[in-house]
Amino acid sequence: LKVKGGRMVNTGAALNYVLGNHFTKDAGSRREEGVPQILVLLTGSKSRDNIKSPADDLKQAAIKTFGVGAKYADTAQLMEIASDPSLVFKVKEFSSLPEIDSQLLTPLSTIVMVPIVPTVPSTTTVAPTIAPTVAVPTVVPEEVDRKDIVFLIDGSANTGNVNFIHVREFIIKLIAKLDIGRNGVQVGLAQYSDGVKTECYLNSYSTKSQLVNHLKGLKVKGGRTVKTGAALDYILGNHFTKDAGSRKDEGVPQILVLLTGAKSVDLVRSPATALKRAAVMIFAIGARKADPAQLSVIANDPSLVFRVKDFNSLPQLQQQVWATLSTLPPSQPTTEQPIVTSKQVLPKVLGKKDIVFLIDASDNVRNADFRHVRDFIAWILGNLGLGRDGVQVGLVQYSNYAETEFYLNTYSSEDEIVSHMQGLRQRGGMPLNTGAALDYVLTNHFSRSSGSRKNDGVPQILVLIMAGRSRDYPRHSADALKRAAVTVVVVGTRDTDPAQVKEIASQPSLSHNVEEFRSLPNVQDQLLVSLSTLPAARETTHQQPTVPIRPAGANKRDIVFLIDGSDNVGPTNVQFVREFLTSIIENLDIGSDTVQIGLVQYSNYAETEFYLNTYSSEDEIMSHVEGLRLRGGTTLSTGAALDYVLRNHFTKSSGSRKGTGVPQLLILITAGRSRDHIKPSADALKQAAITIFAIRTGNADPEQITEAASDPSLVFSVTEFRSLPHVLERVMTPLATLTVTQVPTEIPTVPSKQVLPDEENKRDIVFLIDGSNSIGQTDFSFIRDFLASIIQNLNIGSDGIQVGLVQYSTYADTEFYLNSYLSKAEMLSHIRGLRLKGGTRINTGAALDYVYRYHFINSAGSRKQNGVPQILVILTGGRSNDDIKPPADTMKRAAIMNIAIGVRNADSVQLEGIAVDPSLVFSSNTFSSLPNIEEELTTLLLTLPALRAIPEPTAPTKQVIPDASKRDIMFLIDGSNNVGNTNDQFVRDFLTSIIENLDIGRDSAQVGLVQYSNYAETEFYLNTYSSEDELLSHVKGLRLRGGTSLNTGAALQYVLQYHLTPSAGSRKEEGVPQVLVVITAGRSGDDITRPADALIQANVFTVVITAKNADPLELQEMLIDPGLVFSVQEFSSLPDVQEQLMISLSTLAAPTVIHKKPTVITEKHTDKITEVLSSTDSRRDIVFLIDESDFVGNSNLPPVRELISAIIERLDIGSDRVRVGLVLYGNKAETEFYLNTYSKKDEILSVLRSLTFQGGRTLNTGKALEFVLRYHFTRSSGSRREDGVPQFLVLITGGRSGDDVKRAADALKQSNVITLTVGSGSADPAQLEEIASKPNLGFSVRDFYSLPSLQEQVIGSFERTHALETPTKKPALYVEEAMIDNTRAVKRDIVFLIDGTSGMGRSFIQVRDFLMKVIQELDVGPDKDQVAVVQYSSHPSFEFGLDRHSTRDAVLNAIRNLRLRKGRLLNTGAALEFVTRNVFIPAAGSRRDAGAAQILVLITAGRSRDNVGQGAEAVRQAGIVPIAIGAKSADTSEMQLITSDPDSVFKLTSFQELQSIQQQLLSKVQPVPATEEPIIYTEVVAKEMSERDVVFLIDGSDNIGNANLPHVRDFMIRIIQYLAIGRDKVQVGLAQYSDVAETEFYLNTYSTEAEVLSHIKTLSLRGGTTANTGSALDFAMKYYFTTAAGSRIKENVPQFLLLITGGRSSDNVEDAANALKRAAVMAFAIGVRNADPAQLEEMAIDPSLVFSVDEFQSLPDVLNQLVMPLTMLSVPTVIEESTIVEEEMVTTPKARKRDIVFLIDGSPGMGKSFSLVREFLLKVIEEFDVGPNTDQVAVVQYSSDARLEFGLNVHSTKDELLNAIPKLKLKTGRPLNTGAALEFVTRNVFIPAAGSRRDAGAAQILVLITAGRSKDNVGRGAEAVRQAGIVPIAIGAKSAD
Repeated sequence: LKVKGGRMVNTGAALNYVLGNHFTKDAGSRREEGVPQILVLLTGSKSRDNIKSPADDLKQAAIKTFGVGAKYADTAQLMEIASDPSLVFKVKEFSSLPEIDSQLLTPLSTIVMVPIVPTVPSTTTVAPTIAPTVAVPTVVPEEVDRKDIVFLIDGSANTGNVNFIHVREFIIKLIAKLDIGRNGVQVGLAQYSDGVKTECYLNSYSTKSQLVNHLKGLKVKGGRTVKTGAALDYILGNHFTKDAGSRKDEGVPQILVLLTGAKSVDLVRSPATALKRAAVMIFAIGARKADPAQLSVIANDPSLVFRVKDFNSLPQLQQQVWATLSTLPPSQPTTEQPIVTSKQVLPKVLGKKDIVFLIDASDNVRNADFRHVRDFIAWILGNLGLGRDGVQVGLVQYSNYAETEFYLNTYSSEDEIVSHMQGLRQRGGMPLNTGAALDYVLTNHFSRSSGSRKNDGVPQILVLIMAGRSRDYPRHSADALKRAAVTVVVVGTRDTDPAQVKEIASQPSLSHNVEEFRSLPNVQDQLLVSLSTLPAARETTHQQPTVPIRPAGANKRDIVFLIDGSDNVGPTNVQFVREFLTSIIENLDIGSDTVQIGLVQYSNYAETEFYLNTYSSEDEIMSHVEGLRLRGGTTLSTGAALDYVLRNHFTKSSGSRKGTGVPQLLILITAGRSRDHIKPSADALKQAAITIFAIRTGNADPEQITEAASDPSLVFSVTEFRSLPHVLERVMTPLATLTVTQVPTEIPTVPSKQVLPDEENKRDIVFLIDGSNSIGQTDFSFIRDFLASIIQNLNIGSDGIQVGLVQYSTYADTEFYLNSYLSKAEMLSHIRGLRLKGGTRINTGAALDYVYRYHFINSAGSRKQNGVPQILVILTGGRSNDDIKPPADTMKRAAIMNIAIGVRNADSVQLEGIAVDPSLVFSSNTFSSLPNIEEELTTLLLTLPALRAIPEPTAPTKQVIPDASKRDIMFLIDGSNNVGNTNDQFVRDFLTSIIENLDIGRDSAQVGLVQYSNYAETEFYLNTYSSEDELLSHVKGLRLRGGTSLNTGAALQYVLQYHLTPSAGSRKEEGVPQVLVVITAGRSGDDITRPADALIQANVFTVVITAKNADPLELQEMLIDPGLVFSVQEFSSLPDVQEQLMISLSTLAAPTVIHKKPTVITEKHTDKITEVLSSTDSRRDIVFLIDESDFVGNSNLPPVRELISAIIERLDIGSDRVRVGLVLYGNKAETEFYLNTYSKKDEILSVLRSLTFQGGRTLNTGKALEFVLRYHFTRSSGSRREDGVPQFLVLITGGRSGDDVKRAADALKQSNVITLTVGSGSADPAQLEEIASKPNLGFSVRDFYSLPSLQEQVIGSFERTHALETPTKKPALYVEEAMIDNTRAVKRDIVFLIDGTSGMGRSFIQVRDFLMKVIQELDVGPDKDQVAVVQYSSHPSFEFGLDRHSTRDAVLNAIRNLRLRKGRLLNTGAALEFVTRNVFIPAAGSRRDAGAAQILVLITAGRSRDNVGQGAEAVRQAGIVPIAIGAKSADTSEMQLITSDPDSVFKLTSFQELQSIQQQLLSKVQPVPATEEPIIYTEVVAKEMSERDVVFLIDGSDNIGNANLPHVRDFMIRIIQYLAIGRDKVQVGLAQYSDVAETEFYLNTYSTEAEVLSHIKTLSLRGGTTANTGSALDFAMKYYFTTAAGSRIKENVPQFLLLITGGRSSDNVEDAANALKRAAVMAFAIGVRNADPAQLEEMAIDPSLVFSVDEFQSLPDVLNQLVMPLTMLSVPTVIEESTIVEEEMVTTPKARKRDIVFLIDGSPGMGKSFSLVREFLLKVIEEFDVGPNTDQVAVVQYSSDARLEFGLNVHSTKDELLNAIPKLKLKTGRPLNTGAALEFVTRNVFIPAAGSRRDAGAAQILVLITAGRSKDNVGRGAEAVRQAGIVPIAIGAKSAD
């Protein structure tokens, strides 16, 4: 139980809720059985709402109420609520509740109920049913006039807002005269139009005031049509029910008052009759256009019909209606057949019968209807003689697929079945596949294993209840049931097709139809008679009793569906198309050797969904079809689409088997008239022996459709898409029976759709499209279609037409270059995925300049130098905000032909200025009219000749950088004495003016502020304030901190480190410009060069404002643009530079290329641009990581090599410039060369020319990324990361990684490695996006031969992308937040610094309680946690020190005695300095020198009066971790300044919320180690860390040196503290080495932790310049891992060697390392500084046991990763031969017990692959040592449910197993429930009763083999497997997720 939370206490509402929702029969109340009803209220506050009425209601309902109050509970309220004053109890605090236990228990255990018969009110007549005897207390309520009245009011547009007021007032005045209450009149209300909306139920309100208040707020519902019939039906099912408050069972009159103003468009008689049958009295009030005839039909009596001309005349009826209501007797049920009949005395169904109920649970059935179905079945069950020797019952629900509720043999008693039925829930879903459900029942229920007794002659009966037309083909399935001697009884209701009902039923007399679900009781007697008298059916023998699910003859077919994807179909109809396709596919035998399916959709052009050979299983096709989305489009080119299908689908490469005589079929589904001619294309298809079916709907042209179809009989028409199922059978018959069409002897010519002449071949066309907000999503789709339609008519290719695309608004973005795509399909695919860019401004001038500079150039694909015409087509919808003339003129002089298209608000003058000629300007009023200019534009594009360039030189226009609202702006202001108090007002005013001119907000401009002098101090972060008012309020209170010295460099570093980060609010990663505004008045006392460079590298735009003595020249070096320095003489002149600053702030663009020199166009214009990195920014470290697996293969090596070579050709290679490394990977990664291997371009290119790929089926990209980070981006491998050189990784891959990539990718990002990804083939876009540092650094190509086209983009990324933000501390690989295990002693010194001012007040008690709860969680002791407490106000006061209390109890006692100091001023800064200097020191008990963590927890209630900056800095310098908790008036920005980490700040509304952060605080001060185990390819056995031998081998040479020895010593000590040292537990040995090895102590030297630690603390290094690691490993093997030295290797105790080295070994390490591996010694290799990564990997037993850090002080960073395998790994295999340990699981020669269960997917998705799985099992079991004391094997198959094939203890020999496996048959069944199957094996197979030997120490192993995605949740099942200690292995293929 967790506290709910919330500020207000509404006890009245809560009492009301309990009465209505808990003291009810449905909720478990047994009041009717005489069980006492008791409510115990516990509260700690006074209620804010009215409690009297609900309290009275509880008393009237005979509920005994106890009131228990604590703290602030109101005694008077408790007395009012309690049933009796003696039942009120009050305690001071909740902790005192146990004191009243006995007082409370006595009355609780003695209360009894007195049975009485309630009095029937005098105004009522005899109720239709006898009220049951109810046990209630002796208080008898007064007799009152009780009625249940529901108002149903017309809320349609016919009523309208004005008339609705009259209706509302009419009802309110009626209610005013009624005695509203739980025991009086209850009122419900609903309004309706085309639908119904409940306003309140009968039991919603128990007082008149509540009800009237609700009515006064009532608003008209709205809606055009009035469906009164449906509304009446709704009221009966939802309002006149017990759950909704109806008291009909108590004899209370049920009244409905209908008010309507229009004629109903649906039938009203049937629902009105149903209401009357249910004894509801109906008043009908009509106004305006209400139909008198309908009102008469609805009302019970003509006297209950009332008419007025208009709603404003309703008051005239007030008295009349009231008089009738007040005198009305309860309505008697009509003499017609009632809805609930008395139970007839019918004989129970005797004898043996097997009855399965199959019920429609689709969306056709509403929730209320499903209850009727449940009750109907329950009634029937009550009349059956249930039992194993009598009637057995099964139950199945279905919609789109069937699902078993229970089988015939699941339950043997009526109670069990009834209990299941009561909990039955409708599964829902669409569409309805009755045929498939019938198949399912026959296969899965009428079988011996499911309980069927058919073989014993017991009648087999199926009762089908359905509510809609089946979408599939049920007749075949029904016939199969009949042939299998199953009698089918069908009950149809609502939308069922009567013909289908009769078709399915075994005989006409067994088909029943009812209009509504509530009428089901009308047929229950007939049904029961049928069930009683049916004899056992006889099985027909003239046919095989099989289920012919597939139509006969449909064995081999190639079928392509061509579907209209245009707006003629639209999103509302796509579901009908999907369902129709699914229905056809379900009735075909899908497979590569049977029926193949292809799918194409089209509008103005065609697009392939999948080819004939894309999918080979029904599940795969269904999955694709179910996710189908229509592409849209306004025009329809059916002819072109038919032509596309012939050329691209009915071909051998696409899977067509026409050459082998397989029939070729095309099914066209269209809804509109084609704009092109379809006859030539249709004729070509027919001549190619393809049979065309044509299905038309909507506006399709009948003539065109007839023209398309192969025969008039193959034309099918429906009026609307929802009617497609009506033609299903007509389509299926010819589809299944048609044979191969004869191909004419003369092969026809397929009409070409190419409209282009041959000689137009070459054109370079760039489209520049307006992507601003003014276009909008709707119109952008027209632009997309327009572009696609034009490109469809162009001959795309490198020797034909090349196209580029740019979108623009405020600034321009490239979609693709001229050379990006060489095929039309790729280009169209990109365009179809085009999304509106967005942006508030339209800067056409800047966009033209962008296209000119970056698209019409050689590197972007322009062929201008070859004389190819250069064409720009600009399409815009608005006027440009910038000047278009200079860039337009430049383009004309460069011989670029500009064509301008303007729509809507485009400026015609601007368009003419852009176009090269006025005749090339096109205008359109709307975007939907763009197709009108398509033909003319296409002609121009194909016929315009190339222009001649104008020779005079022209300087390029200055790029206009647009305004944008998003900015992150940091102000860094000089707070020193250089400014002084006289000038601080000018600074404040200046900041205020700037902020007032910015659009402040989370999605616009964010502002942060820091002031500095000798050190920097945060005023507020970027994310501290989100509104202008908050910012201005802080700025107005700004005070300068003073100081004599000025350290601008340190301040710049501070801003970069603590403010321009995501946690502080920076949105740099979202592309938001980062701006720093420095205001300074003096010369810096420190160096600003390095921090200034870091700011530039981080793409921070710095603007500097200097005054007084500041040196402008000094500050220019921190600027990207020297023009961003503004100088004033005095601060009073700051307003003079305000306008210039605002222009800079509004025009600086998002981070772009910073060091790139601008391209200068000389006199002779050329597109050739030298793209060499500038000398100041030429250094780069680039590692290429290349996939060499079979996903790429040697066939694709040439383009990969070409891309890398082309990039290297362009780079400035050199040891002091660009360095390159290369790694290849598949299953594992291998280095080709490091960053420092080659320093010349020729050497690298030579290696690339001889490059070959090794291949391999496995791809582990995650491991490869980790390998590169560990072994390449290190100083020893040539990385210059520490020197600030940008680090790049380029990943090129062709497949999906088989391992996790996220952790390694995150580690690369944390290490500032910028990762580019290039994917092709089967590469996973989601994985690539996860790996890439930014989304724009991910590139994809369709095939590898397109790789060279990415050259410019990759090189551009090297130029644009700079080193990322440098973290304050270099993160170690995969080290998560330090987590401390509470079970082990870990030293922590925790100081609580508490605000003791009067501002804390009574909250001090809450703080004290909070401290006690936190301390309860700490492990207090001299060698564990120590606690100190300091209170402070104007000065600090020591409560107790760290070494004062050594036990938890002592600390808790001291906390209890704390009292508030009640000072006035709050000086937090002074308090921080006090605890740093006086508490966190050894003299006061601090154990910092002994490695104890130093933690400060500040709890404050106000803003400090002094400066906290200096104190916060002192805390940081002392290595103390600060956490700040604030409430009341505490200042968030001040707390953030203290912690330097926003995540360590907890800002609360009040201290009452302290409990809510307790766990968060504990996680900060008390973390737990990461539990993720490294991947070790040795057998891991979960066992206690009881025995292991661990030898430390440390490098004692000068590689470590005495300066670093303390770090090594501490590291070993921390490891040993994790180990349980002892003779029978963990033994430790230690050796060190340099040129020779030397023993420190052996494994058996010491037997206690204290002795080991004592030796290590006194350790000194032997020194030496040489490190012979190989001979040291040999020394350890010979002298440590021996019995004499204490090793227990012969006793099978795990042996570990931990090597710590700081340099490369001078000798060979391979032989010694292999000897250790062969001896089963698990070696860990820890490398520091200059250690060789390759050598480390060679020495470690597994690459995952290699750990690298840059410096010795970083050794603790790998502690968590190292300790887990050290404490968890067990004995690996001893390798007898001299072989290398492979990454495979190896088993020990010694026999081990294993229980292995194979859990196999038995669904249809597995299909023919099941035989492959069987063969696989046979081969695996061949390798097992099967026997009672060795390996045991079980097999389980599953689909919707699991089936045990054989258990663990069934087969005791290998031969028995090998005989059993071939007998396995595919289970079949849908859906696939993997989660349920996992739970099944855990509970039923891995148990001793089923043969599991877990208790005897046998390993429990589960091997899952699956072919699909689970339909249920696998989480719970997976958790059950883990909890049971089972090791799971999962193998998936096909659609497995």
